[in-house]
Amino acid sequence: MPGYNALDTLRLELKFLELGLYRAPSSGSLPLIFEDSPTCPRYGAAVCPSCVLMQFVPWECRCEPVPCHHIRLNDARETVDSLYRTGTQEELEEVLRNWLAATIKRLEVETTQTGEISNLEPSPRELAN
Repeated sequence: MPGYNALDTLRLELKFLELGLYRAPSSGSLPLIFEDSPTCPRYGAAVCPSCVLMQFVPWECRCEPVPCHHIRLNDARETVDSLYRTGTQEELEEVLRNWLAATIKRLEVETTQTGEISNLEPSPRELAN
């Protein structure tokens, strides 16, 4: 979303999730996490333009059709993509909610301490783990 930073976007995503809008039927199917959100700059486009969520996507996943579905949401390396394949909607929402809340809290602390949000891209060391 133009004019939104990562913290604003994550707050909106958490609100979208808490309101149950990822459960609201859309054309007979559940809305897709991140893709069917008003925070998605690609909303209806064929390609993924620069998006603040790309800061959280591991480098090796940035060429995936939906890169934001490959954000590592926990220490078990679960992603939206993996949870769509192996989890329930409730499990996906719980893991996503926990990641959003923890990441928002971390960014708020960083913003308070430094006045700006740091580079969120994973380091090569983080990618190797």
